[in-house]
Amino acid sequence: MIKNTNLNFRLILGGLFFFLSACGPIANSEEVTEKDGVITIKIDVDNLREASLSEFFEPEIDYLLLKESEDPGSQIGEIAKLIEYKDMIFVFDWWIGKSVQMFDRQGNFIHRIRNLGDGLGKYIELADLQVVQDTVYLLAHPLKIIKFDLEGNFLDEFKIPVTGRTFHYDTDRKSFFVYHGSDAENLVSEINHAGKVLGSFFPRNPSIFYGIMGDPVNFYAYENGFYFTRTYTDTLYTFNQNSFEPLMVFDFGKLAMDHTRMIEKKLELDNRAFSDYFKENSGSSYAPYGFSNSNYILSRLMMPGFGAVSIFDKINKKHHLVKFDLINDIDESFNFYPPVYQLQENRVAVAYRGPSLYNKAVEKKQTMSEQEWQEYQQGKGKDFIEAAFYGKETENYVLMILKTKK
Repeated sequence: MIKNTNLNFRLILGGLFFFLSACGPIANSEEVTEKDGVITIKIDVDNLREASLSEFFEPEIDYLLLKESEDPGSQIGEIAKLIEYKDMIFVFDWWIGKSVQMFDRQGNFIHRIRNLGDGLGKYIELADLQVVQDTVYLLAHPLKIIKFDLEGNFLDEFKIPVTGRTFHYDTDRKSFFVYHGSDAENLVSEINHAGKVLGSFFPRNPSIFYGIMGDPVNFYAYENGFYFTRTYTDTLYTFNQNSFEPLMVFDFGKLAMDHTRMIEKKLELDNRAFSDYFKENSGSSYAPYGFSNSNYILSRLMMPGFGAVSIFDKINKKHHLVKFDLINDIDESFNFYPPVYQLQENRVAVAYRGPSLYNKAVEKKQTMSEQEWQEYQQGKGKDFIEAAFYGKETENYVLMILKTKK
């Protein structure tokens, strides 16, 4: 097994961030600096502000109902991940449905992969989904990666020697990067199609607080490669040849999480007391939950007692620290947290269950006179009201799809 001896997880800690700044980085703005290809973003809570959808997205929202059919397989339990590939939308439901559902771009149900059981092509639990080069890859338990074609037919599987939580398929190296979770000896392994470990990265460090929070997204798309990050850290890494290197650093200054104190308190307090303590004293850190495309990388930041949204403009190298709900100045339906599902062609989505969307329409109507409602219904609110009307009869989801600005 190849060990990565050049990168220690101490890079997560704040010392490196101040070192990078002290070396005289090239300034792009007051908050964003760059040195030797590493971008450092200074987080200042005084800059937290409200923001509007039109700042970051084109002035149009498309509503797509993922329709239920007579086939019970079309009923969505919970959306953990959305992938748009060619003319299909893949819905990954690892928790309730333990399946992958395919819909066309009009929202019509096509089919489902749900192979519960023990044996070839079957799984007990699911962890993650990738769709690459006309192949559906499922990271599954017990300890395997299963391959299907786009019609849901089983192709092959191979065993892996480690538990996987999330993964990313690198088409250049033709290998999988698998995140094992915070309890593993090494957080990430590179694994080939035979299940052989080619390299291990990020050895577990006793001075780092790992917590118990699950990471919904560890791997983000990045040009022709990918980012890797995890909860409670400050850094996004990219894989370069045979090692991970820091690519983007969030400098939280004095608000940064004190890992040593968190470890001490975790040992000192019972679970409930520690949970209460953590909510108020955790400091600031990165929480991987969002999307990355050619224009932006969007994710959550955890602050003492509250949360915020980080939006980094990759093209102009500007950073925006904004409140959770963006003001919907496009169709004025309701304000919502920025989209977290990455689709194709810089399109992104947020998902609401049909009845929830319908309730939003009812709330909107209650704020208007009859004449205002009629004008809204026939004008800028037409698509929203129509989607809410159809959505009220189903427990499936409606996707609100936006396109990021260039």
